[in-house]
Amino acid sequence: MKYTLFGQGEGVCTEAPANSPYVTVDSSQVVTDVSVSAGRAGVRMGWPLRTAMAVTPNLIVFSHPERTTDTMHKVYRALWNVSPFLRTVDSNAFFLQVPGEDVPLAEVRQVLLEIHRVLHAEQRFRAGLAENPFLAEALVAWSRLERVPGALYYRVRQQQLIVSPGLARWLDTGEEIETRWLEQMPIPALWYIPEKQREQLLQLGVHRLRDLKGISDELLSVHFGKEAWLWRRAMEQVPGGKIQVNYPAIEQRCSWRAPIGEESGIEVVESLMESMAAQLCGELQRVSAGAMSIGVSWRTETGRGSYEHAARSPVYQPFSLIAGLEAGRLQMVGRRLELLDVYVSDLRPLQSVQAGFVLYEDAFYPLAQIERSRMEDVRVQLAHKFPKKLQIGIKPTFREARLAAIERGKLVSRIVRRPVAVCKWRDEEPEAFVDHDEVHTILEVLDRWMEMGDWWQGEGERKMLRVWTDHNALLELECTRQAWYIYKVWD
Repeated sequence: MKYTLFGQGEGVCTEAPANSPYVTVDSSQVVTDVSVSAGRAGVRMGWPLRTAMAVTPNLIVFSHPERTTDTMHKVYRALWNVSPFLRTVDSNAFFLQVPGEDVPLAEVRQVLLEIHRVLHAEQRFRAGLAENPFLAEALVAWSRLERVPGALYYRVRQQQLIVSPGLARWLDTGEEIETRWLEQMPIPALWYIPEKQREQLLQLGVHRLRDLKGISDELLSVHFGKEAWLWRRAMEQVPGGKIQVNYPAIEQRCSWRAPIGEESGIEVVESLMESMAAQLCGELQRVSAGAMSIGVSWRTETGRGSYEHAARSPVYQPFSLIAGLEAGRLQMVGRRLELLDVYVSDLRPLQSVQAGFVLYEDAFYPLAQIERSRMEDVRVQLAHKFPKKLQIGIKPTFREARLAAIERGKLVSRIVRRPVAVCKWRDEEPEAFVDHDEVHTILEVLDRWMEMGDWWQGEGERKMLRVWTDHNALLELECTRQAWYIYKVWD
């Protein structure tokens, strides 16, 4: 099943400073976006600017941007790293679908933490996690008017998360997911019904979506037309659903045309391709994507031509793009260049890789250990065919034997959460510490990462280190509230 997260930003439509309330307005002077402090003061989207200024006289006013801000591009990039099923809406909202058997609360919390890192104090997101895209958007719209009965409310730093009543019930009791909770949605929150018709429904005594069940088709069509029959279809929701993925663009393209009345020699191709490659790769790197297919097309006085290249790994660097299209450049024939197009397609998300190490099944291995494991598979097969005839390598050190024990599952870990006294520091990290009257000197920091504490108990992020000490100890250290602990011991 795919769970849908719908998020709507506040104060994200402009790169404004983080020290005062602000709004953005369109050409008709209607508020299109509201910062956090302006929203707390009572300003709402859709208000005339004059009304907003009357409520908060010290508002800073910006024009609504024509393009998506860099902040939102960073948000989209963080989302796309979690799931490729991403749809951007307007310039301040998104739909993200996360496949899985269980409700992806941990994944969503991590996404909101990533979003929080790129926003300032006047920016935040309100997100709804629900059974399908329509219900996720309905959850956010409903929560702006009143508290949704049965929903779970969380705060991840400054970001707000609402989990639908159907998913909340499934998490609590394990019962089958149902979507009837939508029937209680208030009419003013139904964004798909025009505002004037919502007001007419309220005048007729229709205050909740379920009240539409008691109105006949004839009465609805008399007052609102036959299209009003579709309003009740909103109560017929099923889990899953699909979104139209639109991020990033399926194809990125740069084009050049010779100025009218001027001639451009074929020798300008090389400099043009370098400029286009830099522009295209800059856009790819901004969305953390690489292209599996690249191509170039051209037109000279002798005719048209094109060349495409399928890359073995995602292309996102200018020199790689130029090198991949070199064969096409050599095929260009003529003296005058009239048209040149460079394009990339079949975009894939770039996977971040930590140099030298890999995590697998909750255990930690150097990459070299993985290669040795593959060689060991070959050795086992040969040893089975030729018993006692083949050996590989030398006697392993204690450290290598211990890491090998991790791989074989013979080395287990236990959580101790034991405080230590740091006696020597290096770059704000322990270099030596005292544990049970023993001084451990850290020989190597094998890994560093950040983990979220028990956020429901108010804990923030904690710094984690996996270290190897001079006592041949493999330990995981954590820093919580400026105090260091041995969190886990590998035995």
